[in-house]
Amino acid sequence: MERPHALLSALYRAAVQGVAPFPRTRDAVRAWFEARPSLSAHVPIYVIALGKAAPAMMAGALDALQQLSRTVHGGLAVAAHEPKRGEVGGNLPERIRLMVGDHPVPGPASLDAADALDELTLSIDHGSIVLVLLSGGTTSLCAAPIATVSQAVGDADRAQSHLANLAETLLESGLAIHEMNAIRRRVLRWGAGRLAVSLVRHGAEHVPVFAISDVIGDDPAVIGCGPCTADPLDHATFLALLDAHDMRSRVERVMGAVLGLEGAGDPPRVPAIAHPAFASVDYTLVARNADAVQALASEARAMGIAKVVVQRTPLEGDAAPLGNQLARLALQTAPGVGGDTLLVFGGEPVVHLRETADRVMSRHEDESMPVPWSDEPLRGGRMQVLALSAALALEEAAAQGDVRAWKISVLAAGTDGRDGPTDAAGAIVDAAVPALARRAGRQPEEDLSLGRSWFPLDAAGALLRPGPTGTNVMDVVALLIRA
Repeated sequence: MERPHALLSALYRAAVQGVAPFPRTRDAVRAWFEARPSLSAHVPIYVIALGKAAPAMMAGALDALQQLSRTVHGGLAVAAHEPKRGEVGGNLPERIRLMVGDHPVPGPASLDAADALDELTLSIDHGSIVLVLLSGGTTSLCAAPIATVSQAVGDADRAQSHLANLAETLLESGLAIHEMNAIRRRVLRWGAGRLAVSLVRHGAEHVPVFAISDVIGDDPAVIGCGPCTADPLDHATFLALLDAHDMRSRVERVMGAVLGLEGAGDPPRVPAIAHPAFASVDYTLVARNADAVQALASEARAMGIAKVVVQRTPLEGDAAPLGNQLARLALQTAPGVGGDTLLVFGGEPVVHLRETADRVMSRHEDESMPVPWSDEPLRGGRMQVLALSAALALEEAAAQGDVRAWKISVLAAGTDGRDGPTDAAGAIVDAAVPALARRAGRQPEEDLSLGRSWFPLDAAGALLRPGPTGTNVMDVVALLIRA
């Protein structure tokens, strides 16, 4: 049996490979056309790929269409980074325009990408088929405000800054992704089904959508803010969501007025669920978090791990308490282990950045409590927070004489290869990690509290740095308990 770090690294790679965008998109697109043999071979075809997996999904779709002898008239891919030559999706044909948007907060590049999407919808031929390929990151990468926002502030550039402010507010709030996107899609040019409506209005007869889900529940209205899916919330339900999280006071006045939060004016209009454009949309889920979890579990069994247990309930909620709870679950499981055991989870916890920032400010204001490394930024994503919290819980158990703690290793990583605004997907930790961080001059408990989990994990050599994976189906967590 391999050492824990090497074994868990291999399992992470298996999870990512299990949701590889190229083969899954290729096979799904091919199946869609083969199920419709009556479609003329001469129908114009366009392909739109949006999200972190856009280049690989575009390459997969083009490969399927080539095998089917179908000609692509044009297309657009909006990604988080430009793939290198030799990478999947790194050599797209000239008729496919590749753009890089801003993520996780929309900026000028996102506005340019949204404008390019507008240009493409205007150029499609009547009776065409427009494939829409969606993956995580779509909401930000091609984000642009609806016309109402631009009219309220004077121009699109200023409106984009208000959209960015809304995105930052929501990211700091600790809301779940489906709650954030319920708010964002109402003010996005291409959210809440507006892309499908525009495509059909300008001539598309079929709009097959192929999605890689980065959200719990795999709701089409949440993935990418539902560019081709109607908003299921009426205005009263939308307001109830905001009030449940006390969000009205956090949204700046201009955006609040547009959203209809102040009781005056009309809220933004979204296409009705019964809009005829949605009859042209076919939705296929290409890959999801459960697929990555099952791929990881299958690889673990193939590697000889005696017992592999997959938890069906997705991980949700605050990452730090979850890390502590998972470590204690592993400790409880350890006494009954007769052979190596792996507990596997998937999902997407959250980090409350605003609460963390408030703690940092309070430390600054309390002159009796000096703030270590006060010039360091917040750094670390939800998986790094979960991993560091788990490591501290294991260390605490070991310090109390619980020898089971030394048998446990934890993998916590995002499948996109980038956890938060850092260079790491997550981390692989055990009970020794906090002590290793302290030897390097860190205070891991303080770092966890102040939103700097990256620093102690980096100091301990625990970070997992696979680079961008070209896909995104949320996170995977694996607890390895050695016999």
